[in-house]
Amino acid sequence: DRARWRQVAKIWLKAVKVPGRRAVGRLHQALIRLAYPHGARRRIRRGPLRGRTIVIGLNMGVSYIWNLDGPNWAWAHNLVRPGDVVYDVGAHLGESTLHLATSVGPTGKVFAFEPVPHSFRTMSANVASLPQVVPVEAAASDQDGTGEFVVDASQAPLSRLGGGKTWDLPLQGSSISVKVMRLDSYRDRGWPPPTFLKVDVEGGAGAVLAGAEELLSTHRPRLFVELHDRAEQAAVREALLRHRYRATSAKNGTVEDLQERWASPVYCEPL
Repeated sequence: DRARWRQVAKIWLKAVKVPGRRAVGRLHQALIRLAYPHGARRRIRRGPLRGRTIVIGLNMGVSYIWNLDGPNWAWAHNLVRPGDVVYDVGAHLGESTLHLATSVGPTGKVFAFEPVPHSFRTMSANVASLPQVVPVEAAASDQDGTGEFVVDASQAPLSRLGGGKTWDLPLQGSSISVKVMRLDSYRDRGWPPPTFLKVDVEGGAGAVLAGAEELLSTHRPRLFVELHDRAEQAAVREALLRHRYRATSAKNGTVEDLQERWASPVYCEPL
């Protein structure tokens, strides 16, 4: 329509004032934002989620719509089985949740944990048509109650419980109080124990596993963990040793000792 073309013209006039490749890059990004504005609903065009409608957001835009990052989600289809019960810790807008829900199918369950209210609302909208998904507005940690969560406005997926740093980059944003819970409290909530546990919480995986001692020792779920710094790697290593798990890196094969070399993400199976 005319209004959209006027926007394109304004974007072009701004872009041509910037010399060289920067102009092309700025124009490209602006046109993408125009076609896929945050909050808009768009249908996924390629990949295993093709045909599903999602709400556009940070990390869930054109690349997700066109499955340009398809290999990054292969683990959710190769490691998760129909009928699995998955705890998706660090669900954000539902990027991984949708893939996991497809893999478990109608006979499985995915409990998707996201503590940030606006991210939780978007994630809930994205999974609303999937009865096998249970959205949980909480952060998994080593205690039950409330905790400080620093929301990085510029890099929302890097937001984390307790603030701090990720990849040696300080978070800059507002601090909010969120609900936190131990995964070991699953029985009090009437949930089935997980058979697969995915953890991607920007440095807090050690606390998540510390709050899942009973699950790891009794129910022995398979684990998929994204590691973000050396301290997180050391904490995960201790949990794996304590509960007798073997780690495998998608990039480097079997990891004999996480302390010896960097490996992320890691897939872990009980011995």
